Amino acid sequence: MEAIRQFVKVKNHRVTIILPEDFNAEEVEVIILPNSKKYQIPQVQINEAIEQTTLYFKNTLTELDHFTLSNEDKILLEFRDKQPKEDFISAEESVNRLKKKHGV
Repeated sequence: MEAIRQFVKVKNHRVTIILPEDFNAEEVEVIILPNSKKYQIPQVQINEAIEQTTLYFKNTLTELDHFTLSNEDKILLEFRDKQPKEDFISAEESVNRLKKKHGV
């Protein structure tokens, strides 16, 4: 699990969090607590947050385990696998061609 802890100033009831370049999660959980010396997070809550976050990421990563291919998909993949590799284009090039074709 990757966690980032920051102390940020509240301005006009808003908070801006700047994430590092290498932080690649598409969705995050945000917990906002006042920065006060008087307020201590009980260790039980910290442990629960870690456990829930770990479970979330574990479940998210294993969603692909339920992905299945139809027989038609498998036949197509086998056919494509036997084609000369020098005829392939990159995923980026494929996306660029689709964008151009559909005006996106």
